[in-house]
Formats: sequence, C-alpha cells, structure tokens
Amino acid sequence: MPQKFNLANFFGMDTDADQPSTDNEKATDNVVLMNRQNIDPSKIVVFEPINYTDVDTIAQKLLEDSAVIVKLNKLDVNSAARMVDFLNGVLFAIHGSINRLDKNIFLCSPKKFQVTK
Repeated sequence: MPQKFNLANFFGMDTDADQPSTDNEKATDNVVLMNRQNIDPSKIVVFEPINYTDVDTIAQKLLEDSAVIVKLNKLDVNSAARMVDFLNGVLFAIHGSINRLDKNIFLCSPKKFQVTK
C-alpha cells in the first residue's frame, strides 16, 4: 500500500518513525539562514563649485551613486553652462537624471534615485 503524502516530511520538518533519532542530531539541520544584505543608505551631497574644475568631484560622487545638489551661484554663465553640459553627459552614461530646482540650482541623481514632481 502506498504511503500517505505528508507535507511536513516533504519539506524535512518531520522525521520518519523508521529512523531512530540520536541526541547528537542538531535541531537546526533543516534551517536555512537568510542573511539580510546591508543596504547602503542613499546619500545626497550639496556642492557649490567656485570654478569649472570642481566638476570632477561632482562627477565622482555621481559615479559613487550619491545624488548631488549643485548650486551654480558662484560660477560665471559660461562655466555654469559647461558644467551642466558635462554633468548631463555623466548622467546619461550612468542612466541618471538632472532636474532644475531653481534658477542656478540642479539636482543630479543616479539611476537608483527616483525624483517626482
């Protein structure tokens, strides 16, 4: 006669009556540890560059998956335009986005950030 299906036996939660249990058996033999991954907190960095060469530092923060608020108040119009163009290229490469918050303030965010209006 076929043996009755037992869900607990199927998943290894119940021992068969045929098998003698020993005191040396560990109760945790059937336990699967599920480690939680440490999730890095999202970071937002604020930059107020004073010249165009500061764009390298801003780009590096974006490549490290940090969002960056860029205040262009201290730059001349040409340097500010060049910086926004360069940051647009960096963000295109990493699938990020750029949003204007004010006249001279931009939010540059990598792919993992979601910006809603």
